[in-house]
Amino acid sequence: MEDLILESKLSSIVAPAGCGKTQLIINILRRNQPKPYLVLTHTTAGVSALKKRLNSEHIPSKNYSVATIDGWLIRIAYSFRGSCHVRSTMEDPKLFYPEIRQAVLKYLNSGSLNNILKASYSRLLVDEYQDCDITQHALIKALATVLPTTIFGDPMQCIFDFGRRNAMPEWKMCIGQDFPLLGELSTPWRWKNAETPRLGQWILNVREELMRGRPVDLLSCPEYVAWHRLTGLQQVDLANQRSVQHSILNKYPNDSMLVIGSSVDELSRHKYAQGTSRIEVVEKVQLDSVMLAASMFDQLAGFQLIKSLLDVAASMITNIEVPHTLRRVTSILSKRNKTAPIPHEQALCKLAIEGNRRNLLTVLELLPLKSGTRIYRKTAYEALKDTVTHSISQPSQTIAEAASVIRERIRHNGDKRIPSRAIGSTLLLKGLETDHCLILDAQGKGMNAKNFYVALSRGAKSITIFSADRYIDYP
Repeated sequence: MEDLILESKLSSIVAPAGCGKTQLIINILRRNQPKPYLVLTHTTAGVSALKKRLNSEHIPSKNYSVATIDGWLIRIAYSFRGSCHVRSTMEDPKLFYPEIRQAVLKYLNSGSLNNILKASYSRLLVDEYQDCDITQHALIKALATVLPTTIFGDPMQCIFDFGRRNAMPEWKMCIGQDFPLLGELSTPWRWKNAETPRLGQWILNVREELMRGRPVDLLSCPEYVAWHRLTGLQQVDLANQRSVQHSILNKYPNDSMLVIGSSVDELSRHKYAQGTSRIEVVEKVQLDSVMLAASMFDQLAGFQLIKSLLDVAASMITNIEVPHTLRRVTSILSKRNKTAPIPHEQALCKLAIEGNRRNLLTVLELLPLKSGTRIYRKTAYEALKDTVTHSISQPSQTIAEAASVIRERIRHNGDKRIPSRAIGSTLLLKGLETDHCLILDAQGKGMNAKNFYVALSRGAKSITIFSADRYIDYP
């Protein structure tokens, strides 16, 4: 396959999940060329994961330049500011990224970069192409007029196509015409390597059934796929789901697990993690709750500040006991307390009286030390502490501005956000591999054929599915 790709000028590879796409890209990058390959993908986590693999396989760094599509565009725009006019900044991403894409697209189409591109790169490889919108597709087409280009993707993993201002290009009629199909990967390496090849083949068969709009029988692979019927009673189903999760982890204490919850109900995922000691929440990279908390910390003082802080902490840590803690603080401040304050209560009182960011950080550091607490949203809570720490070192910045800095830092360490046992949505867990996958509701709101396939293809050793019916059929 590598030879065919390197001989092609324009081509596409359809790559179902777990079928060796990353290894294929690595094998290509192993081939020496006079100039490096340009490899583009969508997320910083994807860039980091690919670089890690390249380093582990000792691929010379001179062979490649790996970046996100947007990261590469920013580099071009900032290198040619006179030709790529961008008024907005990263602080307003909804304006910045669309503007920078259009500015660089215009510059590429002018032909002014052609000689520089030819002198800089031997070939372009674009990963996760199903996640490109129409503007990004136009950008890659412009690059492909200068550089030999191969794209890698899977139309069945195109799940970022809702809520976007820019539509996604249709795979066969649009992408397939611009980048002719060179081949489709068909060996389920993820499951072969896990010694579960039958599971891998079953998932490939399910992918085909889902593409054709046919129902899937969840009892058709009993060795590796377990189905549990949902009762429709929320508390009963939640207890059953947690019980099954614990059974799997008790049986395989060293294995990883991803729990796939609702893609449209973030709070339900938080509630699931709150009630189990072995699962952490995967946060959205936007870190909305951290950004909101930082903004509130800028605006509030006194009792309102500590109430806001406790409410935020309670959404990330168990056993904060907000009403009880507020009563204790009130009692201590009015000197009516009959028992001595414990450290976090003292810190809250100091914060209420003096305010200031150092006192805010002290409270954040002490709350998890309270008896009976457990942080179930570690990424968010650590980001909150880092935000306040950064704001202390940069007193001219607001706490909200500090939160933006920390959020960007986390974006660039995306692969480090994911614990080995976690709950998230298909959008947050796409591209990840785990030993065991637990799908909380295969027919729930927000689930469709593509999301279901993405969910199924995470688990290398076993898949456990809860649904109202054993036959999954999406309209």
